Amino acid sequence: MVISRLRGIICGGDAHFTSRYISAQGSVWFHDGMTTARSYVEEGHIDSMDAASLVHARGKTALVLMSARTE
Repeated sequence: MVISRLRGIICGGDAHFTSRYISAQGSVWFHDGMTTARSYVEEGHIDSMDAASLVHARGKTALVLMSARTE
């Protein structure tokens, strides 16, 4: 059986995109080049976030979900 974990989310709206990165340890990091420049902002742990808060990021809606295979 192949198991994969959510590792990234690309959100969009109003001709602008943001992203979230989920680390192997489950930390969720937010990036918006217009507001955070080259930095990521830690938002919390994936286990403490519900599905609705994961697919809606600061006024944007998830367009792409990325996963990675785990061993």
